[in-house]
Order: sequence, then structure tokens, then C-alpha cells
Amino acid sequence: MIPSAGRMIFSLLLLASPIVFAAQSDNTTLGIEIIRAHFQGAGLVPYLLANFTPTALLTATYTGGGIVAPGQLLPKSRTQTAPNLTITPANMTTLLNEKYTLVMVDAWAPGYTDPRGQICHWIVNGVTIQDHSVLTRGSVEVEQYRGPTPPSGSGPHRYAILLYAQQLPTVPPPQGFPIQNNNPGFCHLADYVKASNIGPLIAGTYFTVEEGVATFTPSPTSPVMTSTLLASGSSGPSTSTAGTVAQHNGAFSSSSNCLTILLAPFLWLLAL
Repeated sequence: MIPSAGRMIFSLLLLASPIVFAAQSDNTTLGIEIIRAHFQGAGLVPYLLANFTPTALLTATYTGGGIVAPGQLLPKSRTQTAPNLTITPANMTTLLNEKYTLVMVDAWAPGYTDPRGQICHWIVNGVTIQDHSVLTRGSVEVEQYRGPTPPSGSGPHRYAILLYAQQLPTVPPPQGFPIQNNNPGFCHLADYVKASNIGPLIAGTYFTVEEGVATFTPSPTSPVMTSTLLASGSSGPSTSTAGTVAQHNGAFSSSSNCLTILLAPFLWLLAL
């Protein structure tokens, strides 16, 4: 009986796995569309990026909390150590075996600009990906991680975390940009990307930090209407950032549980 049950389970695995992986891919694609919409709505496109067409979903997790939702307001104290980053490509057959450049910049509050550019908080060349985790071990820290320190009254600062594919194994630091162990300094992100000759932007996310009460009125941002991003099954428009992420994560969890549900009777049979 056991060999027969084993063959049945193996056959069911072959039949069910394409369904599960297809659902996972669909949910990742939805997550990518959500983050694209958030970058547009928050004004990061076109202020920080001329365009944003990610091919993977980047998630950040700071100590003491769960996955950071796009645009989530975080307390400054929670962001003073580097986050853990994970990445999931839209196409699950894509091999993430290259080297990447990781950048985090302060793009100011919506509506505020500074001719000196943005504030660089983190620049790392040569990061790698293992089991979907973004690893900085063995990489080159051009600018070591510095937590957000927005001035009091300056509004909700947008901190963008971006992952670029590298065209070369190593990236010589361009002249005039921050170097390791300096305080966060001004830089124009677009100029750094061009001067470093790094590859395309493949993923990104962002969060906000605010100190005190804004002494000016930030430009309005556009809420993300998830109903326009969902192909079907939407119960109505949602403007909640946390809600969109929870919905994406819940859908992913449901698809991951499909295989367990399908196999439950056969696992019981195998245990007899």
C-alpha cells in the first residue's frame, strides 16, 4: 500500500505544482503592479525616477515589525538598522544569480525639491541573491547604511530602496559621490546610476518617516485604487496601503496552501 500511495502522491505533485506556481506568479505580478502604482501616486515618478517598470517584487522588513507596506509611515527609531530584503521575480523561472547594486535615498517630502539632489543613505555594489534574500555579505559598501533622520517639521520624507542589475561584476565608485563611513550626503540618483554604468532597475519599494508637524503643506499624493489592478474578485476600491499588501500576501499564502489541501487525504493514507 505504501509504494502505491507514494506513487499517487508523486503523481498529484506533478499535477498540482503548475497550478500553485501559476497562482504564485500571478500574485507576484499583482504585487509589482501595486508598487508601480504607489511610486506613481507618491510622486517618486517622475521626481526620483523617469519611469519605473520593475520585473520583481522587493520587500523590506525592519527589526520589530513585519513586511513594510509601500509608503508605510515608520517611526524613526525602527529604521536605524538596515532592513532585511527579499525579492521575488515575476517569472518564477528567472534565475537571480547575478550581482546587483542596492541604493536607498531620501527623496524628500512630496512637493519639496533640493537642487543638490537627494540624500544617499545606502549604496552597496555587488550584492547577491540567495533563496530570494538580498545579501550584502562580500559586497562593496560605497555608503554604509545610515538610518533616516528627517529634520523636524520637514514633512513625510520618502525613503526609496532600489535594486539595480549590474552590467559588470565590479562597479568603480564615480568621483564626487559619498564614500564609506561618511555621513549621508547629497547625490543625484540619476547621475550616480549613469556615471556608475550599472544596469536596469529591477525592483524597489519605499517607506516614509516624519518628525514633528510639517511646517509646510506637502503636495497631495494619489491613493492606489486596487480595484483597477485586480482582474477579478475585487470587493471594491481600496486606498489602504497596508490593505493592499495584506491582500497580496494573503493570496500568496492561499496559493501556497493549495498543495497541502490536495495532498491531505493521501498523506493520511500513507500514514496507515
